[in-house]
Amino acid sequence: MDNVQLSAIGSLIGTTSIVLIYIYLYILYHERYMGIWAASWIVLLSRYILFDSGLLPWKDYSYGIIAYQMLILLSVIMFVWGTYNFLDKPLKPVWIYGFTITSIVSVSISLISSSLMLKLLFPIYICCFIGIWIGITYIRQLNLQGIGHYIIGYAYILWSLLNFGMPLAINISWISPWGYLSGGILRLIIAMGTLLVYFEKNRSDLIKKETQYRLLAEQAIDIIYSYQLSPEPKIEYVSPSVMTTGYTPEQYYANSNIIHDLIHPDDYAIFQAYISDFPDSISVPLTLRLIHKNGTTLWIEGKCVPIYDKKGQLIALQGIIRDISLRKELEKMSSTFDRMNMVGSMAATVAHEIRNPLTTVRGYLQVLGRKEKYQADKEKFILMTEEIDRANSIIKEYLSLCKEKLVNLKQYSLNLIIEALFPLIQADAISSKVNAILNLNPIPNILVDENEIRQLLLNLIRNSIEAMPRGGQLIIQTQYKDDKVILSVSDQGSGIPDHVLENIGTPFITTKDSGTGLGLPICYQIAHRHNANIKIDTDGSGTTISIFFTIHN
Repeated sequence: MDNVQLSAIGSLIGTTSIVLIYIYLYILYHERYMGIWAASWIVLLSRYILFDSGLLPWKDYSYGIIAYQMLILLSVIMFVWGTYNFLDKPLKPVWIYGFTITSIVSVSISLISSSLMLKLLFPIYICCFIGIWIGITYIRQLNLQGIGHYIIGYAYILWSLLNFGMPLAINISWISPWGYLSGGILRLIIAMGTLLVYFEKNRSDLIKKETQYRLLAEQAIDIIYSYQLSPEPKIEYVSPSVMTTGYTPEQYYANSNIIHDLIHPDDYAIFQAYISDFPDSISVPLTLRLIHKNGTTLWIEGKCVPIYDKKGQLIALQGIIRDISLRKELEKMSSTFDRMNMVGSMAATVAHEIRNPLTTVRGYLQVLGRKEKYQADKEKFILMTEEIDRANSIIKEYLSLCKEKLVNLKQYSLNLIIEALFPLIQADAISSKVNAILNLNPIPNILVDENEIRQLLLNLIRNSIEAMPRGGQLIIQTQYKDDKVILSVSDQGSGIPDHVLENIGTPFITTKDSGTGLGLPICYQIAHRHNANIKIDTDGSGTTISIFFTIHN
């Protein structure tokens, strides 16, 4: 066996190793371009096995030379295809047309010419130019941080330049072994460079995906977190939206137990039950309250996924926490309106039947109270009449909750309605040692039912005056802000207790000894019929109730 055959066999072994590596990577990762590259190396390997190793006397026959030419062209066009696929670009049709034309010309030359060098020169030189193009493409178009694309690019260029001289030296015994050896080394460098490029691309893709996912996480409204349980509990990641709790991500990283301190005392038992029943409990979202840094209450809903190690041990939790305070507020409002509608339906059904006998009883009490023999009990008759009148007033308020009530909406100015009521308001305020103050700003007219707005105002003002038994200031204010007309009633009372505030607007909930608990529910119902929202701000120094009316063009 001569040196040429030994060099070809050595090159054959190296190429076989490369093919096996590419096939392994394709099976492992299922990347299409890896499969194309593996196929192109297999074509090249078959050329080495059948022709370059001396197994077939291909140089003596036209069909052998044509087969040799086709394997060269096929391997190169597959290299081009794999490169395009690697760059996430479709193979341009011009390559297919060029491959077809080159094949036809090569076959024609093989059939016409008798010179081996001339028969090999055209397809090999065409492939050399393509190889140089592939090398330049890797160098210029791959924006990767590593050196892999430079290695593979320059190796392709050197391999192509080497192949320029191979047709001339194929019959020179002392040059051919070095040519095969150099070609084998360059192919090995190309293969290794390709692996480097592949891993660099994967790394770049991972970094890009991580950046995208991190961007999504950091822009998400929901809180996204990863909590490590083993070897030591700590927060690995929490998104910036955690600042809705009043604390920054850095504060959570510094103190992983901060979440335990934020849980509402009344809900801590729910949290403990959730933890003790883990991981079965994760099938249902965890809903509880947190105490914001400023002291307000947040409703949250959490869902998590357990992360296990190879031994099946729980090592981390990853999940999402959503602020559902607005949803809870809407549910509360909906529940309040449902209860008011239920009360209204009851009122519509029974109020008429109750008022009729009360009217009869009141009439007879008035008749009997005028008789001489009952004059000694006149105060008792007056008391019974007053109680019946009180029952009638409660029924009247009861009927105000009826959901079937229609409103007569017209364009009015809230300022004019308030100014018309102010003498009555001032009289009530003075009798209770309260100083009533108007702060009316320019506002546009809005669609309202004047009678209902008068009732709304009187109910709110009555509550504010009764909240200041020792006197104080009552401020009635209007303003126009953010396309909404805002009516505010403020007092300097002791504020609304938390247990009442949680059920505010619920019928029959009251802190007054003689109250019916229907005043605020009526206000909520009136606001609802006007598509307005009520907001309550209260503390130990007083309460402000604001009604936000939407402007209707």
